[in-house]
Amino acid sequence: MTPEHHTPLDTPEAFRQRARYVVALVVVAVVGLFVLWTTRQVLLLVFLGAAIGVLFFHTSRWLAEHTGVPRGATLAAVVLTVLGVLGAAAVFGGPRLADEATALAERAPELLELARNRLGLPESALTLPEALGTVGGQLLGWFSTAAGVVSGVLVVLIVAVYTAAAPSQYTAAVTRLFDHEHQAFVRDVLAEMGSTLLAWLRGVGIAVALLGTMAAVGLSLIGVPGALALAAFAAALTVIPTFGPFIGWAPAVVVGFAEGTTMGLWTLGLAITAQQIEGSVITPKVQGSMVRVGPAFIVAGQIVLGSLAGFLGILLVVPVLGVGLILIQRLYIGPFVKGEPADPENPPRVSSPDGEVVRADHPAGSALTGRR
Repeated sequence: MTPEHHTPLDTPEAFRQRARYVVALVVVAVVGLFVLWTTRQVLLLVFLGAAIGVLFFHTSRWLAEHTGVPRGATLAAVVLTVLGVLGAAAVFGGPRLADEATALAERAPELLELARNRLGLPESALTLPEALGTVGGQLLGWFSTAAGVVSGVLVVLIVAVYTAAAPSQYTAAVTRLFDHEHQAFVRDVLAEMGSTLLAWLRGVGIAVALLGTMAAVGLSLIGVPGALALAAFAAALTVIPTFGPFIGWAPAVVVGFAEGTTMGLWTLGLAITAQQIEGSVITPKVQGSMVRVGPAFIVAGQIVLGSLAGFLGILLVVPVLGVGLILIQRLYIGPFVKGEPADPENPPRVSSPDGEVVRADHPAGSALTGRR
């Protein structure tokens, strides 16, 4: 007897359907990962725009509640005020800022050499690496050109305005992806994410404003050359957690020591004071417990997101990790580790000794789960 040979067409239809499903799932996963990889910076810009949209929404709603003006009008006022402040800062402070930054850049080698000699450091301690420009360009990524900066700002602003104008439209779109029983839980998780983003933005905004003002006034009183440019750099780097404040104040300290030991010590003291205020007062009091991300996770996140998305990844590491922490807490730690119901309004169902399925908050279910 000759052995019977089977072809793929001889396999059961159910098996072929499962095979097609698995292949389709793999293809979708590969395509999805490719799209995420190629658009990672755009997605982070959209994420930042949504976060700013949350701030715009809460601010405009607060104004509407306290003034009686329609929220559409207060939202327009908030957006125009922000644009007006930024525009006024660019018009009145931009030329001086550009002149001071250009002068400092031209004197950079001289200032570094003076500071190195005054501090008694070896020749290689304070130098400008030749690869700094290349590394900086790779780090900035999208924002390495003027066109990239303008387009990035436009993307963030458009997403922020649309998000603030009708946030319920987007939350409803997300909740409709889930069954009706869990939609309240999804809305609760989205609201918690919004609170986290609001706390982060509020903390960053206050830190940049206060520390920038403190740096500009302090450096001007000390007499450090290019005080406005140095203060703007220090304030801008404040938004980057962990390493940002140290990098931001480094140029001011170097310029201070280049001008004299006394001026350098005063500048160093100002930098230390500013960081103590930011770390001990501003961040804990303003952000509170909304953004509960440990320093080690922040550093690890900066390394990973920085390598994936450059400056945007480093900038947004805290809110991204904060949102991720909420998802882990509500979807895994709560229900699977602590035994808490994922949806407080719909507790999980358990089986009673007689085989009847009851809710966990039912007296029989409470006895089974040990909850009171």
